[in-house]
Amino acid sequence: MTTTYHSVSPATFAAIATGRGGGDAIEELHAAQVSKHLMLIVHLLEAWPDTAAAQAATELLERSRAAAPEAFQEILGAPLVGAWSGIAVRALERDSAQRADFLHVNTLALRAAAAAGIDASLPVPVNSGVVVLPGWGAASAGDRASAGDPASAGAPASSDRAEVVASVSAGRVRVGDVEVPVPPTAAAPGWQPLRHLTGDGIDLELDDLHPYRHGHHVPPAARLSDEAVVAWQAGFAAAWELLADRLPERAAELRAGLRTLVPLQQTDRAARSATIRHAFGVFGLTLPPAPDEFAVTLVHEFQHSKLSALLDLVPLTDPEDTGRYFAPWRTDPRPLPGLLQGVYAFAGVADSWRALRGPDRAGAYAERQFAEARIQVDCGLIAVERSGALTADGEALVSHLRRSVDEMLAEDVPQRTVDDAERALADTLSAWRERNGL
Repeated sequence: MTTTYHSVSPATFAAIATGRGGGDAIEELHAAQVSKHLMLIVHLLEAWPDTAAAQAATELLERSRAAAPEAFQEILGAPLVGAWSGIAVRALERDSAQRADFLHVNTLALRAAAAAGIDASLPVPVNSGVVVLPGWGAASAGDRASAGDPASAGAPASSDRAEVVASVSAGRVRVGDVEVPVPPTAAAPGWQPLRHLTGDGIDLELDDLHPYRHGHHVPPAARLSDEAVVAWQAGFAAAWELLADRLPERAAELRAGLRTLVPLQQTDRAARSATIRHAFGVFGLTLPPAPDEFAVTLVHEFQHSKLSALLDLVPLTDPEDTGRYFAPWRTDPRPLPGLLQGVYAFAGVADSWRALRGPDRAGAYAERQFAEARIQVDCGLIAVERSGALTADGEALVSHLRRSVDEMLAEDVPQRTVDDAERALADTLSAWRERNGL
């Protein structure tokens, strides 16, 4: 499979460097991610010990790409393709890759074949009693994994099969004994459809099925109940309304690039969210407690996605730098790339809270959050600027970002709120120094 060499245009770099970007810039980043996915898939196919299986997958992918190139790009460009390929390649480097890691490519090849109208049959991996067809849902592969029954999701198959045969015929997909419904969003015997969250102009996957959706510091949630999905939809709809009304530029970016949310286990009372470095357009989170928190979380994590995608194209820091720095939102010392990620993400957080301010009680909360976030970003950005370990492109990005942060610092905020924010920052710095013996 051929891939395309990508670089970032000056206009896109400048747009991303401000802390924003716009829909066109996001599309440019996404195109590069598709090529990255293809490069990793080619690497996995070439390394697959089962050369006959690798050849069959390669041929089907090539035929599907030729017959339906747009659908192929959409399927292979999905965010969790990045998660799987990154995990599988790292496992390959550690000599710990399993047959299931390689076989997962067949689920993508069959999806592409179905979109292209090509008949095909390939073995696919069974994970916890089900076969996941990415972007569609999961088919039962054993007596004890009953589709549509959330309590049984994740239960081992009674047959303990590691793989089954899936096929495409006349556009219909069958996984073992289960026929995938048309459309695949419908429930059917032996079939668990992938759920979605929707808002004006946006449709996100709520993926509680994908076998490579882990890596977010806390485990992914198991299959959500229907009642839980209703709660997620209500929370997302309210958050999206806020974004569309108060942060339309941010909403446009999310429409262009965010594709998937992975619900995480609620292991304590804290809200959790995290983005995987090599998976653009997806992140994991627990259900935020309020619409404004949900809206800001969407912006926060997508900031990480944007900067990570940019870093795939442009190095920003010196890889030889061994310095460790104070990040104002945590008490462990951070390497420069981690600090830069935090600064970039929290610049989006500060910008979001700025837009959510208002005369009501919720607006007053946003005012406090804005005051804290902007001073944290300023403190972190100063450390980045003084590091002496930025590339020329890193210097350019930080220069753009500094102008955005200075604009936020110039915003009028009540002095008492400013004082509270400064005390909170001082407390975090004191805790950081104590933890690190400074």
